[in-house]
Amino acid sequence: MVYNKVRRFSIFDSYILEGSNIAAGNFKSTFKRGATALLVLTLLQERDMYGYEIIQTLIKRSNGNFFIPEGSLYPSLYKMIDNGYISSREVQVGKASTRIYYHLEDAGRLHLKQLLSDYQAVKNDIEAILSRSGENATDEE
Repeated sequence: MVYNKVRRFSIFDSYILEGSNIAAGNFKSTFKRGATALLVLTLLQERDMYGYEIIQTLIKRSNGNFFIPEGSLYPSLYKMIDNGYISSREVQVGKASTRIYYHLEDAGRLHLKQLLSDYQAVKNDIEAILSRSGENATDEE
């Protein structure tokens, strides 16, 4: 199935395969990628965290169903730093190592508010469609 027009939601980092084939497994992966900013900003709203801690917290809270590889998380974090949504600071851990902690900035709080609003709108639209599944399609015309 080919979709030529796909609305861009700000919870997604990119268009959802606009003009491309959408496979079920690929959509799930794309959705998770798009939700990364929403979830990371939500966690940072609670407290400052370092990268590995963010990954482990997402895994724990999702009962192991949501995993962001480090190779995907860090580019997202850098993008959020560049956009002014978060900041980072180095903290000495032990004698020879450091951790980078990420902190939610005011701009990030505003962005999170918009992402949550967008998420609710998308969720409501999906629920409206699903609640009508099984109804006669001719009723809509």
